[in-house]
Amino acid sequence: MQNKTLRIATRKSPLALAQTNYVQKKILSLYPEIKIKLVPIVTHGDNILNKSLSKIGGKGLFIKELEYALLENKADIAIHSMKDLPVNITKELCLVSICKRGDALDALVSNHYKSINQLPKGAVVGTSSLRRQCQLITYRPDLIILPLRGNIETRIAKLDKGQYDAIILATEGLNRLRLKNRITQVIPAELSLPSCGQGAIGIQSRLHDKKILFFLSQLNHNNTLLEINTERAFCRQLESGCQIPIGSYAILKKNKIWLRGLIGSPNGKIILKGERIGWYNTGEKMGYSLAKELLNNGAKNILNNLYKNHSYYI
Repeated sequence: MQNKTLRIATRKSPLALAQTNYVQKKILSLYPEIKIKLVPIVTHGDNILNKSLSKIGGKGLFIKELEYALLENKADIAIHSMKDLPVNITKELCLVSICKRGDALDALVSNHYKSINQLPKGAVVGTSSLRRQCQLITYRPDLIILPLRGNIETRIAKLDKGQYDAIILATEGLNRLRLKNRITQVIPAELSLPSCGQGAIGIQSRLHDKKILFFLSQLNHNNTLLEINTERAFCRQLESGCQIPIGSYAILKKNKIWLRGLIGSPNGKIILKGERIGWYNTGEKMGYSLAKELLNNGAKNILNNLYKNHSYYI
């Protein structure tokens, strides 16, 4: 990649820029001679802050403009949070690599309470994630859950102003912004199963850019790749988006993958869970198999009710 200027499309949020800086350092460690130019982009999802993602088109709103930059040759690669990247990628584009995953779990942030169990009855918790809402309301139906949008700093500022007793954020997002000290509790997966791909960074490029694909594939972290592909297979079979509470979390250890998955109704009245354990090279098959099991056990009804009745949201 001598004498090459690599154009990187990224969102403008502090977290997105922190993730891009992480990838930039990885690239320069492999190819110190390369020049890097950032292409900051404001996405549609960044501009709409008064509605929940489930009602305006889902997480794909955070990546479309970055994909356009690739398709229009205004950038060579785009950096995404893997949890924001839809399971079905635009056909002219591809996922070049997935970097080593950080902490995949959710975090409770509060100024007064040390854990979900310590929250008093009627405490106000901020999150716009249907996945988090569904699981939290099932575990603690006595809590009041209110929407919370904006970047991480904005959300924490709302907490500090007293608008919420606690908020739920992604642990790794706080870590990347050096806000680990704000974490009150890393929530166990048993209480809040993470979103597919949470805690990992993905690099996207054009499918025909063979040089880019070859050189940047070296940034792949194989264990993370296997875990994420397993989770995405589960979500792909369910054809999931932000409109339905879905969690999937795979852990690779000693050549075996442990996959946990769930789907629920947005009001938390129904949650279907399952898990699989298998060899590392069967992850995607496990994902499809677990999704089919949940579909047969009632997930089809949840999905059908959602698409027929928009009042199904809480």
